[in-house]
Amino acid sequence: MRRRYQQQPKRKRKWVKRFLLLILCGGVGLFLYSKYLAYQIEEKFDRARKWNLPSRVFSDAEYLYPGIDINTRKLLEKLDRLGYRNTGSRIEGPGDYAKARQHLDIYLHDFDYPGDRFRGFPLRIELDRTVIVKLLHREEKKELELARLEPEVVASIFDERMEDRTVVTLEEVPPSLLEAIILIEDERFFKHHGIDPVGIARALVANIKAVGIVQGGSTLTQQLIKNFFLHPRKSFLRKINEQLMALELERHHSKSEILQAYINEIYLGQRGASSVSGVAEAAKYYFGKNVKQLTVAESAYLAGMIQSPGRYSPFTNLEKGISRRNQILMKMLKAELLSEKEYHMAINEVVVSPKQKMKRATAPFFIDFVKQELAANFSEELLESEGLRIFTTLDMHAQVVAEEVIDTELKKLETAYASLLPKNHPDPLETCLISIQPSNGYIRTMVGGRDYERSQFNRCAQAHRQPGSTFKPFVYLTAFDQERSQVPVTPSTLIEDRSFTVEAGGEPWSPRNYDEEEHGTITVRTALENSYNIATAKLAIQTGLENVVQTAREAGIHGNLLAVPSLALGAFEVTPLELASAYTLFPNSGIRAEPISLLHVVTKEGEVLERRRVKMQRRFDPRPVYVTTHVLRGVMDRGTGVGARALGLSGVVAGKTGTTSDYRDAWFVGFTPDLLALTWVGFDDNAEMKKMSGARAALPMWTAFMKKVIRPGSQDFTRPNDVVLIKVDHDTGGLATSRCPDYLYEAFIEGTEPTESCNDIDISHELPPKESQNESY
Repeated sequence: MRRRYQQQPKRKRKWVKRFLLLILCGGVGLFLYSKYLAYQIEEKFDRARKWNLPSRVFSDAEYLYPGIDINTRKLLEKLDRLGYRNTGSRIEGPGDYAKARQHLDIYLHDFDYPGDRFRGFPLRIELDRTVIVKLLHREEKKELELARLEPEVVASIFDERMEDRTVVTLEEVPPSLLEAIILIEDERFFKHHGIDPVGIARALVANIKAVGIVQGGSTLTQQLIKNFFLHPRKSFLRKINEQLMALELERHHSKSEILQAYINEIYLGQRGASSVSGVAEAAKYYFGKNVKQLTVAESAYLAGMIQSPGRYSPFTNLEKGISRRNQILMKMLKAELLSEKEYHMAINEVVVSPKQKMKRATAPFFIDFVKQELAANFSEELLESEGLRIFTTLDMHAQVVAEEVIDTELKKLETAYASLLPKNHPDPLETCLISIQPSNGYIRTMVGGRDYERSQFNRCAQAHRQPGSTFKPFVYLTAFDQERSQVPVTPSTLIEDRSFTVEAGGEPWSPRNYDEEEHGTITVRTALENSYNIATAKLAIQTGLENVVQTAREAGIHGNLLAVPSLALGAFEVTPLELASAYTLFPNSGIRAEPISLLHVVTKEGEVLERRRVKMQRRFDPRPVYVTTHVLRGVMDRGTGVGARALGLSGVVAGKTGTTSDYRDAWFVGFTPDLLALTWVGFDDNAEMKKMSGARAALPMWTAFMKKVIRPGSQDFTRPNDVVLIKVDHDTGGLATSRCPDYLYEAFIEGTEPTESCNDIDISHELPPKESQNESY
């Protein structure tokens, strides 16, 4: 018994030692764990780039000048997309616009262009109904020749977190916003060291009184830790980590550093699939302003949204948001952060937000094309993290029009000509619409298919299709060029549109016209205007097939071009982009424009990393180019493109239809001096579209697009000095007299004009005997 009592002190000492050892080990473990957490904090928080910033892809700028119809250009929709706010009757600051009957006022945003920092100003656009007649700088009270609207953000290139963020410093944020955030989120921010026992106690009392969770005890530092370092799942361990890390963060960093990180990190809502992160991005999204331009009321509104962005969003719950804002303004008044006058002004301020844009990314085929261009010099990681600003050639108005036109016109086509399309085909009709500015090669629109979500295959840039009759202008260009053709040819030259047979590749080959008719003796102009295959193939042989191949290659067509008769009818493959680019030589007087989509790549600091140069190459004598273009104008007025005029297209325009054998491809390429556009319609698997010619399937889509995007006052094509216009008879090509009333003004290179009158040229209406060619190809 005595021995047992004697053993107790020893046992007590043993347990005390164990307890002390446990405390020591726990302390050491806690110390080491704290150091580990501190290391994690420093590794991420101290590095120069704390966030992966998405690269932003911008459209081209929009220029305004007298003569533009603001309804045709959908200018108000453009302002909405740019985040401008309709303030009703007057504008007060950047991002506002107001429409009256005879004028439109816009307070332009600041914008940093590559190498050019633009400062916004109040612009007045005086109108005659909907047409701009005058532009006025309201501050400087002077008239302007033109004004520039900033580019639109077309898309953002995100990492997997999909966070849209614009990083700012404390100096760029209005004091009212910082004061409101601290007051509402962590009033004792400058008094605690990361954890606030007073705040925790106050929240506990409030929650007990309310019999529920009405207040949280987390400090602003803890919120930053939770959002910046930890996973969102709630757990006891995460809460412990949050508190330990908050203490470590405050131990190593100043309050200013923590507050700056907080205002850039905080989650403030959702825009489609991406989050709105940080006060700068939220200011643009909810109020259409740079953050430094926020009013006191707007600052209070944003601060109130931190607790629950969805509940207080001005887009969905404006009344709740205003109530929350007013509570914060009252707290600011009581805290003597506002005067009575400032409080009353703020509480009576109307909340005006831009129209909400759920569809942030547009032009998806174009964006993919730009990404492929960028991939040569920029890694995917760089694009997703460095906040690059990527400036492109895209015309957003024209792009929106193109997307709408494709949707509308394809549905019309499928309804009106359902009997001509294959029954139960597994896939729908597909399309491409691309437009290029000939003067510089800028790709202005690119729609590579009818539904990007269904198929990301870009038919403008990736599909290889036979161009059919759209290739014929290159045959005629070769024929009209005295340095390229084996025989002299003018638009008035007579040619036989009568079947013939030649040997090609060891097999007999005979071209046929789409109407299955022969048209006897016709002019070269008539052959191209009506897209006669027989006459074109004959002309190509007479001109020299090798010469036609050389012309096509110099125009930028790089397909498998063989010097065989079927070449003249487009029996090879080409991408629509390649063909559209080749056509730029016609409105450019023989200068081919290399297509370009990317203009500048700029860092967030403003350094230009890449600048793409416009590439223009003179490939052809401007005289035969003009003659060819003059004939292509006739395609629109009398030939296969006349449907465009019937659909209401006016002005100076030239173009060419294209249909491949068995109606597998329908094309139209047309242009004004300022804009060239191409449309293609077909099935991805080359299924036949019965009688669906280029004029029937592709031309209406092209016309609908061009009617909405052609700018007013388009000039004529430039005629070289040594090209003359002579009045000739349409049927014979001879000089017109009173006996030949069907005349037109034909273009001729000086010295090649006809000398015979129409009276002296006899065209027999009976076809002569069939002829054959002896050549083999």
